[in-house]
Amino acid sequence: MELWSFYFFAKLFLYYKEYIKFDVTYNLLFALFLTIPIPEKIRFRGVIVTGRVALGIILAISLLWHDSWLPPPTEGASFLMSQGIPSTEYIYSFLMRFYNPKVFMLIGAIFSFCWLANKFLKMSTLVLICIMSLIPLKVFGEPNSQELTQTVDAFFDSETTRVTRYEKPEAGHPDFDLVILHVCSLAWADMVDVGMDKDPFFRQFNYLFTNFNTVTTYSGPSVIRLLRGNCGQQRHGDIYSEAPRECYILETFSDVGFKNYVTLNHDGKYGSFAEEITNNHGRPGPMNLAGLPVQQNMFDNSPIYDDYFTLSRWWENRLVSGEKAAAVYYNTVTLHDGSHWVGQKEWWKGDRKAQYQEFLTKLFKDVTRFINLLSSSGRNVVVVFVPEHGMALKGSVIQAPGLRDIPLPPITNTPVAIKLIGKQFNGEKVHQQVIDAPTSYLAITNIISRFVEKSPFTPEGMPGKTFTHTIPQTDYVAENQSAMVVKSEMKHFFFGKEKKWIELSDYEIK
Repeated sequence: MELWSFYFFAKLFLYYKEYIKFDVTYNLLFALFLTIPIPEKIRFRGVIVTGRVALGIILAISLLWHDSWLPPPTEGASFLMSQGIPSTEYIYSFLMRFYNPKVFMLIGAIFSFCWLANKFLKMSTLVLICIMSLIPLKVFGEPNSQELTQTVDAFFDSETTRVTRYEKPEAGHPDFDLVILHVCSLAWADMVDVGMDKDPFFRQFNYLFTNFNTVTTYSGPSVIRLLRGNCGQQRHGDIYSEAPRECYILETFSDVGFKNYVTLNHDGKYGSFAEEITNNHGRPGPMNLAGLPVQQNMFDNSPIYDDYFTLSRWWENRLVSGEKAAAVYYNTVTLHDGSHWVGQKEWWKGDRKAQYQEFLTKLFKDVTRFINLLSSSGRNVVVVFVPEHGMALKGSVIQAPGLRDIPLPPITNTPVAIKLIGKQFNGEKVHQQVIDAPTSYLAITNIISRFVEKSPFTPEGMPGKTFTHTIPQTDYVAENQSAMVVKSEMKHFFFGKEKKWIELSDYEIK
C-alpha cells in the first residue's frame, strides 16, 4: 500500500478529532482494492498499475468528500451558479478560514511517520486493522434512523395545521405602525464571540426571545419563511411552491388595515433576494435608494447603504403618505460576511471579528437612533427585530468559520426582540419579558395578531406576563437544501448527503 497508508491514517486522525466522518464500509472496500496484488508477470502490468493509481486518486478524493461534512459537490456548484461569483478578495478571505496550522503540522507528522514506517512495517495490514476496529461503532453506535424519521414526519404533519389568524380592528385599521427589521448574519453565538452579548441594545425591547430558531442559515430561505410566518414550518423543498394566501404576512397585514412597504439597504440582486420578496407577496417593490450615503460594499462590491438614513427616508415617506397605519419589511446586510467599509484597503486581510464588532456597533447605534426618531414622532409603533441567521464567526470542528451548510444551533439561534413605542411607553423604564421557550416565526406573527386584535396602546397598556405563556412553541428542526438538524430528547441529530441520521456531540456543535 506504500504511501496510501498516509491517506487512511490522516483521515483516521481527522475522524478522531471529529473534523470528518468515516464510512467504515466504503473505506474498507477502498483499502482492499488498493491491497489487491498485481502479479509481476501479468501482461500490461505497467498500464494496470498506473490505471489503479489514477482510479485510486479519483476514488480517494470522492471518498474524502463523502466523509466530509460538506454538501454534495453538485449543490455547491448550483449555489454558485444561482448566487453569482464573489470577488477574488472575498474568496481569498474565505479560503484562509480553513487554514489551521496545528492540524497541518500534525498531518505533516503523520506523513513523516508513514514514510519512515513503510520501510519497516507492513502498512496495509496496519491500515486494515485500524479500519476494522471501527466496525463495532458502525454496528452499535448509530441512532435509530426510522424512529427519528418518524419524529420529523410527525413534526411537519403537525405544522401544517398551525396558522395565525388575524381579526380586523373595530376602527378598520390598527392604531399603530409596524416595523420589521430583518437583519442578516446575527446570532447569539456571534455576539458572544465578539464580546457583545451583554450589550445594552436589547434592554430597550419589551419582549426578548432567547431560544428562537430561524430554521435556515441562508438569506433566501429565511426571507421566504418570515414572509410566510403566519403558517407552521414547511419542509425546505416546499418553500419554493406557492402557499395558501393566509400564510403570507404582508397579505394579512393589508387585510387588517396596514399599508405595506418594502425597504432594503442593498440592491437586492444577489441571490435574487428582491425577487424572492416579490414572489412572497412583497408588493410594492423596494424603495428607491438614490442619493443615500453608501457606508459599505458587499463581498461582490455592490453598495450597502447607511441603515439610519435608509430607515429615516422610509419614515419620511410614510409620514407624507398620510396612511392611518403602515407596515414595512426592512432588510439589512450591514453584517453580511465579506462586507467592508467604503474605501477600506486590503479588507480581506483584516481581523474578521474586529470588523464584525465595528459593523454590529454601527448597526445597534443606527437602529437605536431610528427608534428615537420614531419615539419623537408621537406615533404608536411596534418594532420587530429578527435576524435571518447567524454569521458563524467561530465555526466548529465540523464546519469552518463562515460556512453555514449545516444549520447548527449556534447559527440558527438568534436574538429576536419586540419594542413598543408610544406615549405611555416613551421615557418609561422597560420591564422586559424574556421568552426562553423554543420558538420560531409563528411566535412573532402570533404576537402581532394579538396586538392588532387588542392594541397594547390602549389605557390598559402592555399585556401582563401571562400574555407570553400562550405564545406558540416550535420544536427545534433546522433545514437547508441537503442538511437537516433536529433536537430530540436533548440530543442533536444530523441528516445529510449520506441519507442517514448521525448523532452530533456538543463538541461538534460548538
